[in-house]
Amino acid sequence: MKRLIATLAVAAGLAAPALAEDVVKFGSLRVPVQVYAGMGKGFFEVEGITVEPTFFKSGSEIAPAVATGQVDAAITTSGAALFNALARGAEFTIVAEALNIEPGAPGGDPTAIMVRSDSGIESGADLAGKKIAVTAPGQILDMIVNEYIVQSGVNLEDVTKVGMAPPDMVPALTNGSVDAAIMIDPFQSIALGGGTVTRLVRASEVMPGTSQAFMVYSNGMMAREDVAVRFLRAYKATNDWIREALATPEGRTELAGYYQQYVPAKDASVYEKIAMGTASESLAVNVDGDYGLRWQMQTLIDAGLVPQAPDLDAHLNTALLDQASN
Repeated sequence: MKRLIATLAVAAGLAAPALAEDVVKFGSLRVPVQVYAGMGKGFFEVEGITVEPTFFKSGSEIAPAVATGQVDAAITTSGAALFNALARGAEFTIVAEALNIEPGAPGGDPTAIMVRSDSGIESGADLAGKKIAVTAPGQILDMIVNEYIVQSGVNLEDVTKVGMAPPDMVPALTNGSVDAAIMIDPFQSIALGGGTVTRLVRASEVMPGTSQAFMVYSNGMMAREDVAVRFLRAYKATNDWIREALATPEGRTELAGYYQQYVPAKDASVYEKIAMGTASESLAVNVDGDYGLRWQMQTLIDAGLVPQAPDLDAHLNTALLDQASN
């Protein structure tokens, strides 16, 4: 009888769901990113991980939070702030891609340069002498604008750029305070809905294949190799599902529900309408390709926005993603 009870107890233990014992503190802006969909789908739970979200008001807060271990993992964007943080010795590691400027992306391109419909701007050449709203010098959106201007044969000095928060760009463009603006969704969809703004060019037409945002790990997370790999495995499963889900109305509705659950919008239907960026299918960071990290870093160095070049290789790790993908 004792043996039977022991056998039943073991069987019950095997049948019970695994407890999510490993906690990962995850940081991002209060925007929809893959991790929140993965939480909703249960991909992290399957890997035995509990994700504790931490939201930041500004992207400039994220790198220091990862470097000091306030969070274990985070999504951060490319740009001068990232490279300068690395040059100053910030201790974090880029392990995977979070957003790729991908032509034909399943969720559409969430970034574009927009113009007033009555501005007479029909191509990049028409931007000479115009005012363009950007977030801040050296940020990835600013880099996209600069590259488009250069590709169009216009001198950067012939364009006036105005720093502005994304929500302020819609009224500034519609009331004529600026002639153009680089917008991310939902703001470009809001602007298009007003009927007075048109899309000049998509980011994926300017810098195709660019890794715009990344998953980064703290030193503490890197030391927990098993957890680090399992987190990336769940993250990859999430990205795979999102890329497939975006192909159908039903999948997009399900995804919208998860984003609304974790990052609620005032109008829940916005998630079913806007372009939703994804990482590339491989999640591999574009480092040495066209518009890769080295190109971005050198471009910012040449512009005087990154005074000291960081040792980029010392802050990159591809082995963890390779393990998670196998």
